[in-house]
Amino acid sequence: MQRVGDGAYRIRAKVRDPRTGRTKEVDQLVEGVSAQQAAAVRGTRIEQVRGGTANGRGGDRVRVGDYARSWMKSKARSLDAGTAERYAEALDLHVLPAVGDLYFDALRRADVQRWADECNGARKPGGGPYSVVTVRGWFRVLRSLTADAIVDLELEADPTLRIRFPEAPERDEPNALEPAALVRFLAAMLTTSPQDYPISVALAWTGLRFCHVSGLQWGDLDDQTGVLTVRRKHVRGRVGPVSRRKRAPRLVPLAPELVSLLGSIRPEGAAPERWMFPAKGKPATPRLPGSLWKSWRRALKAAEIGERFTVHGLRRTFVDLSRRAGTDPLVQKALSGHVTERMREHYSSVSIEEKRAAAVGVARLAPLRLVPMPVEVGTGVGTEQADKKKAG
Repeated sequence: MQRVGDGAYRIRAKVRDPRTGRTKEVDQLVEGVSAQQAAAVRGTRIEQVRGGTANGRGGDRVRVGDYARSWMKSKARSLDAGTAERYAEALDLHVLPAVGDLYFDALRRADVQRWADECNGARKPGGGPYSVVTVRGWFRVLRSLTADAIVDLELEADPTLRIRFPEAPERDEPNALEPAALVRFLAAMLTTSPQDYPISVALAWTGLRFCHVSGLQWGDLDDQTGVLTVRRKHVRGRVGPVSRRKRAPRLVPLAPELVSLLGSIRPEGAAPERWMFPAKGKPATPRLPGSLWKSWRRALKAAEIGERFTVHGLRRTFVDLSRRAGTDPLVQKALSGHVTERMREHYSSVSIEEKRAAAVGVARLAPLRLVPMPVEVGTGVGTEQADKKKAG
């Protein structure tokens, strides 16, 4: 403690922070106090730094960052490459810089909430702010990490409970097309970019994700039965088995028109392992979704579709059209690969006409008995009161 003026003291101390195990320096100027008061302030600051205590029962204390690195190594054996890459990116770039130095048993809900609040105000390098949906994705990785740490490290509390996020804005555009608009779009694709017409129809008429359609080989199609077998997926140049996270039906029956269309583009004597939809000019390489971007924009413009509609929107459109076709919900889930009813509903975009038809259907089942009403229209005044009003 050093006096630097009348009633002014500089207080300094080096204290080991129990939450990180690292030395933290206290360095503060206090004014308008006596020497005894300055000493008391110094003692209080030291105690504040020492305030974190361990509450785990698992022996040696482990930092969040150290546990995360070992956790990722163990997860790499069960996650597909794309998912593992997203997990690592979320942890390395967004989670660990904020809480990685803390011991896991010293991580508090307040630390996680502070991190979430700061992320919701953060901006992309050279761009706009991160969306709430993106930040929630990082949080889900932290929550999964913490769930395993609670078991492995025998932690007594879960610091990821009851973390609050702003409401994500709802999109006005559903990223799905009405039947007539889908017909126009596919016709425009055939006219403006015929080379991309077959894969567009395959996406629209099967409801499969692009990663599964781009992973199809000619050996996956049985021409006699018209059935596709989904055996693999292709993500960012990597081919692997269908994952549990992005499921797909094993067998996909095709409409005869689609079987005929695929047969028309099958090269003569194509080997079973040859890609059904190869990259342009690279028959040994499956397609990437970005390869559709230019033709997609041309088709949207030609079809006069101004609302937002992406490649993934064909999957949503398929779910909508299968519902309108009267398909049983159980069959819908089997076709789309959705595991839960909640996910099936998430992919559905119910139109105003469907809602109107439902309302009319209810009215037909419970028809009203129309009789003269004893109330003046628009006044809410009963018959007796209305007569008095007229007489007055």
